[in-house]
Amino acid sequence: MTKYELYICDVTGEHKPIVKYESNTPFMPVSVGERFDDHGWERLDGIGKIASEENPKRYVVHSIKNAVVEKNGVLLIQYWLNLKPYDGPRSPAWGGGE
Repeated sequence: MTKYELYICDVTGEHKPIVKYESNTPFMPVSVGERFDDHGWERLDGIGKIASEENPKRYVVHSIKNAVVEKNGVLLIQYWLNLKPYDGPRSPAWGGGE
C-alpha cells in the first residue's frame, strides 16, 4: 500500500510544519518560485485558520524536499514544501488591481 503526505512549512520563525495533508493519490506538482496561497488551512499548532478565500495568506515556494519512508508495511511518499511569505501584487486573475 502507498500513502502520500504533504507537509507545508513556513521558512520564517521555527521552520516547522504548519499543515499536513494525506492522500491515497499523488499531490499536484509544484516548482520553486511558484505562488502558493493559504485560503484557510487548519494549522497543526492548534491556532486554527488564519486566512480565508477573501483574505488569503500568500506564499512563494522557497524549496522542496521529497522523502520515501516505509512504515508498518506502508510506503509513505512525503512532499515537504518550504514556503516564504509573499507580499507582492495579486494577479488580476485573482482580484489584483489594474
